[in-house]
Amino acid sequence: MPSLSRPRLFIALFAAIWAGVLVTSWEDLDPWLRGATVVVGVFLTAVAVLRERPAAGNGGADPRLALIEQVVADETRRAWNPTTLPWTRTATSPKPVLLVPAADYHLAEVTPLARELERRGIPTRVAIGQSPWTRTWQGLASEDLEVFELPNPDDIADQVSAVLVMKDTGSLGPWVDRCRELGLATIGKVEGAQDFWDADTPEERRPYRNLDLVLCQGQFDAESLAGSDTEIVGSTRLERLWWAPPVAVPDPLALINLNFVYGVRTADRKLWLDTAVQGCDLAGIPYVISTHPAEKSRIDSGRVTSISASRLLPHTSVLISRFSTMPLEAMARGVPFVYHNPHGETVRTFADPMEGFHITNSADGLARAIKEANSSQAEYRSRIEPFFAAHIDIDPARRSEVRSADVVSRLVKSS
Repeated sequence: MPSLSRPRLFIALFAAIWAGVLVTSWEDLDPWLRGATVVVGVFLTAVAVLRERPAAGNGGADPRLALIEQVVADETRRAWNPTTLPWTRTATSPKPVLLVPAADYHLAEVTPLARELERRGIPTRVAIGQSPWTRTWQGLASEDLEVFELPNPDDIADQVSAVLVMKDTGSLGPWVDRCRELGLATIGKVEGAQDFWDADTPEERRPYRNLDLVLCQGQFDAESLAGSDTEIVGSTRLERLWWAPPVAVPDPLALINLNFVYGVRTADRKLWLDTAVQGCDLAGIPYVISTHPAEKSRIDSGRVTSISASRLLPHTSVLISRFSTMPLEAMARGVPFVYHNPHGETVRTFADPMEGFHITNSADGLARAIKEANSSQAEYRSRIEPFFAAHIDIDPARRSEVRSADVVSRLVKSS
């Protein structure tokens, strides 16, 4: 039996009360109680009707509701809160490579690499520190994946052959520093878009510059890290999306990727979101706002969801975003992207679109870009390919995890 929505439950409840009153004799009630019953009934009915009405704007029922119901129904993620094992002394020979993802989605890079190294006879271990390990996609990690607590570098200096981290900043910064002091080979693997220059970051992080070797996604990463020892290996996660059929959405729907967190340009959040919403309204396109998991501000809108932008992308016809990894994922999926920058951020990653996407700084400009993006979705992948190839290098003959394992194997054998 289908469940009642809350507004319909209000109506059903009031109908039951009204029927009870009629049965027990309306005439026996005091006049003031009759009046109160009528007022309450009208109020509850009005609330129910208003809440059941389609959302205003863009006409018809709010597509966000159907979209979220569909995504939740098709949900392929599962709760994955790994029970970390206490670090135990390794007894394998050769020594294992320690792989350190910094977020759950990093498993899309780390897990295939671990399997490839194991296939070559190089043992691995996965260890994590304090991180929001709330959810991950089913299939990224095998059920029997052992996850260890991040060990003290002093305890593993003679136990592992190398460490590979997905980031070398934040809480992992001092850990990586100590590994290098102890003479451990340290490898970094770039994942997603990076502000290599700390152009819009309130602190100096210098990402991926405190490592012996950096595995880059493409030529852009390597050039941005000039002076560091780098190897271009691509991205397992993004190349698999690129090889999949492109997204084909029959009805226009914009995905607004709200991503002002970790102290980065947070004062610009309202300007950015207001102009993004205005641009969608001017273009006459329905939209859904996906908030970053770390977003703490309250957004007063019925079109906001905490479902990740990554999960919503296959159901949308255009992505509106500031600097983020999400545009690269949208490109890989064939979803047109508009780089909306009314706040004037200066990070270089999306500064040169190479004729692949629009850069906007106003609601009017965004509306024009949205209309064009929706009219040219079919050929979007071919138009974005030069930009994507410069950032994510793909070798059709060798998967990214194979290329990464080649580099790691050479380093381990030479150390």
